[in-house]
Amino acid sequence: MANLPLDGLRILDLARLGPGPHASQILGDFGADIVKVEPPSRGGRELTMPDVLRRNTRSMRLNLKKEEGREVFEKLVAQVDVVVEGFRPGVAKKLGMDYDSLCKIKPDIICVSLSGLGQEGPYALMAAHDLNYQSLAGVPHMTGDRDGPPKIPGNAIADDAGGISAALAIMIAVYHRQRTGEGQYVDFAMVDTLLNMMLLQLNEVQETGVSPQRGETTLSGKYAFYNIYECADGRSVSLGTFEPWFWERLCELIGVPEFADRQYPDSEEEREAQKARLREIFLGKPRDEWVALLMLEDTCVSPVLSLDEVMANDHHRSRGAILSGSEIGRGFIDQVGMIYKFSKTPGRIRRAAPETGADTETILRELGYAPEGIAALARAVTTL
Repeated sequence: MANLPLDGLRILDLARLGPGPHASQILGDFGADIVKVEPPSRGGRELTMPDVLRRNTRSMRLNLKKEEGREVFEKLVAQVDVVVEGFRPGVAKKLGMDYDSLCKIKPDIICVSLSGLGQEGPYALMAAHDLNYQSLAGVPHMTGDRDGPPKIPGNAIADDAGGISAALAIMIAVYHRQRTGEGQYVDFAMVDTLLNMMLLQLNEVQETGVSPQRGETTLSGKYAFYNIYECADGRSVSLGTFEPWFWERLCELIGVPEFADRQYPDSEEEREAQKARLREIFLGKPRDEWVALLMLEDTCVSPVLSLDEVMANDHHRSRGAILSGSEIGRGFIDQVGMIYKFSKTPGRIRRAAPETGADTETILRELGYAPEGIAALARAVTTL
């Protein structure tokens, strides 16, 4: 098989939660050697991410508080390109694992600190989770009905988008090192990714001096043409009919040609009347009948899929965005495929998620420890 584009890139992953595992999975899919360092077992009380986020990685247990564990850690740092950590701000420095300490081991190391709110600032030490980061970026404020409270989005946006963003940050730093020979420190905050995802809304605040409100902007349901409508069977379709020619085609097909030149009504009364009429129309047929009538007719209409429908969807499967376990190999379940589709260097699932610590002895051998002492060393560095 052809080499993967990130073959030879070695990443030491100390980040067990948040965007770290997702970033590692993405880079591992394209060939990076991801060594995940896990703490000693605490009798089954450890936190383990789902297998889909641990594919294409290797796992070793390491007690970083023991002298032997610290020695192994430093040998690992000397052999990798990137160290990723997800400690609370200040903890890496106390442990002697901050960028300045790692530079003494490997001067061109890239060190990435993943956190929710960054290493500095009034909120840096705040205990928080995904919804808190979303809230600080204004995401729930723009989610929900106009006359209702803010709503919780249905996924961990900060973690999920943060993982993709963190993978990009790592590769920018790697590219810089290839050009200059310099490593560097990356202070990565999940909330910064969310702020960039809210860039247009925040720019509107600056341009108008007014904070947009949910239900009163195009992207949050102000108009009939960009909205979600329930159908006769309780399922729904979504309309993303921005362009006037798509709106005209939709109006023709659903029987309201009088709306075609009134895509942006002047008054709230007319806007609400349009939405009410479309709600009434879409309640007249089951979802899949509407999909058959409209989806491929240049109307920007699609079904709102349940998650089991997403996994079974023909489009996703036909292009490998969802892979069947049988396509991947024995022992795999169906799962999301590669995030990017490259023509010459496609990603590949090469290995299943490892049992925690499964690769400890192999990695110790790669670090040059004598074969006869590896078993004893493994016991020493993996226990409390």
